[in-house]
Amino acid sequence: MPPFLPATTARATARVTWIDGARGIAIILVVLFHAGMFTVPTGLASPWWEPLNLVFALLRMPLFFLVAGMLAVGAVQRPWAALWRTRLAVLVWVFVVWTVLRFAYYQVVPEPIDLNQSSWTDLVLSVVRPSNGLWFLFALALFLVAAKVLVGRVNRWLVLAVAAVASSIIFGGVTFDNVAHDGIVKYFVFFMIGLYFREPIIHFVHRRRWAATAGLLVVFAAAIVLRGMTGSLIDALTAIPVGLVAVAFGLCLARSLARTPLSRPLEHLGTRTLQVYVTHILVLSSLTSLLLPFADTAVVAALRPVMPGLMSAVAIALSLLIAAGAARVPALRLLYVAPAWFSRAATRVPLR
Repeated sequence: MPPFLPATTARATARVTWIDGARGIAIILVVLFHAGMFTVPTGLASPWWEPLNLVFALLRMPLFFLVAGMLAVGAVQRPWAALWRTRLAVLVWVFVVWTVLRFAYYQVVPEPIDLNQSSWTDLVLSVVRPSNGLWFLFALALFLVAAKVLVGRVNRWLVLAVAAVASSIIFGGVTFDNVAHDGIVKYFVFFMIGLYFREPIIHFVHRRRWAATAGLLVVFAAAIVLRGMTGSLIDALTAIPVGLVAVAFGLCLARSLARTPLSRPLEHLGTRTLQVYVTHILVLSSLTSLLLPFADTAVVAALRPVMPGLMSAVAIALSLLIAAGAARVPALRLLYVAPAWFSRAATRVPLR
């Protein structure tokens, strides 16, 4: 087997439960970020939530995509038909369904903040230029296709070098003026690191304890402070190293929490990130619209320091409940699962 091809042994593809915990941490941070996005501009939350959420910018999506890469080792080595059936179909289907659903929702319900999700132009262009939070699904599908093409054909160090340079340029301030295109270029390197180095990453995390996790947090915090004092060139050069420190902290935290009572809730959440990811924005939007008329009341004002956290907890819980309810109704189940006629390949190819 070429040295740049990930292993497909049972160990390399076996489920590691704390990885689900890491996904749980990532989705909590994503929901918290979006909760701040809704509540700070509308006056429902304290302004300091905005810079606080920015601190985790190099942890949220890098952790999400690196873990996705770790979980894609076996998938990208399946035949194309099997890759479509087991991974790509659901991403494409859910992306399209929820793009249309969000558009329809905001045709009826006014946007509490300027999300620009009621534009017909953006709806039409979403198949090539997503302009909302669903871009993660779009990017992940592209990453799986790219990995399928590259793995075993192009040297991994060349792939990582090109991806790292491109990512650094975007982190340095160059932009496509589109959240999806910028995100794709920024985070592809993290996905491929997770894909290529799954086993070394697991070995590294298994050797760390709480003291090492705390140390990584300190290094990450110090790096964020230093990046805040520098310009775009340093931002570009340090984004990936700092992001990897942040991801190492997230993974080690998930591993450490696996020994606590929090393990099961985090792992349960981590196995349902798709459901939460696509649902929570509409929940947050609805909660924001409901609370806005009461923004100046004493009760809501007293909750401003913790409002994003409270709304995140409610949004996650409601998203899980909505998804669980939808799973019981055949028609609604299609909100989260691709139908057989869409996901079934022309030829049934056994997984390997």
